[in-house]
Amino acid sequence: MLADHEQDRLVELLVATAEVIGDQMRPTAAAFIVTDLAGYPLSALEKALAACRRELKGRLSLAAILERIDDGHPAPNEAWSIAIRAADESATVVWTEQTRDSWTAALPLIEAGDKIAARQAFLEVYARLTKDARAAGQLAVHHASIGFDASGRDAVLQRAVAAGQLAHDQVAEHLALPPATPAFNPVALLAGRVEASPEASARTRARLAELAELLGAPSAKVAA
Repeated sequence: MLADHEQDRLVELLVATAEVIGDQMRPTAAAFIVTDLAGYPLSALEKALAACRRELKGRLSLAAILERIDDGHPAPNEAWSIAIRAADESATVVWTEQTRDSWTAALPLIEAGDKIAARQAFLEVYARLTKDARAAGQLAVHHASIGFDASGRDAVLQRAVAAGQLAHDQVAEHLALPPATPAFNPVALLAGRVEASPEASARTRARLAELAELLGAPSAKVAA
C-alpha cells in the first residue's frame, strides 16, 4: 500500500501526465484513481505513467495505466512454457504462484497423456488467477520448485536472483558450495613440510606453525 506522501506524489504525476499528452485531470479525479492504484509500488506506477506519456494521445485512463504496469506476471503462453518444465521432476523451475497453481490444475491431464487438454486447462485457470491478482493490485511473487538434478539447478536459481525474482537468501541452501580450499599444501605435507595455503587465515597459520613444531619440521618451512 502506498504511503500518504507517495499517494500525494502519484496525484501530481497523474495530473502532469494528463497535461503532457493533451488531456486534463483535476486533482480530485486523480485522487480517485490513486485509490485503485495504491496497491502497487510507486516505482512501478512511475514506469507505467512514463509509458503513457510516450504512447498515449489525448486521454489518460485508469485502464491505460493498468495495461502498462509491469506486475511481473508472465504472459499466458510464457507461463505455460515455464510450467511444462515441471513435468520433468529433475528440473528446477522458478515460477509465480499463479503459474504453480495453474500447473497443479493441469497436472492430472498431463499424467493422463493429454497435453493439449492440459494446456487448455492451464490457460483457463491462469487467466482467472492473474485477473484476480491484478484486480487486487498484487505483483507477481516467485517461488522455486527444486528438482533433483543438481547440475542444472544453479543456473536456473542464479538467473532468478539476477532478475530480481528471488532473493539470494531464499535459494542459498540449494546452490552448490564452492570447492573447499585446503588450509595447507597436501603435497608439501607428504614431503614432510607443513605449508599453509595462501588463503589460510592468520589463526590457521599459527596453528600450522605449532603442528610443524610438533612434527619436528622447522617453523620457517610453514609458508608465509
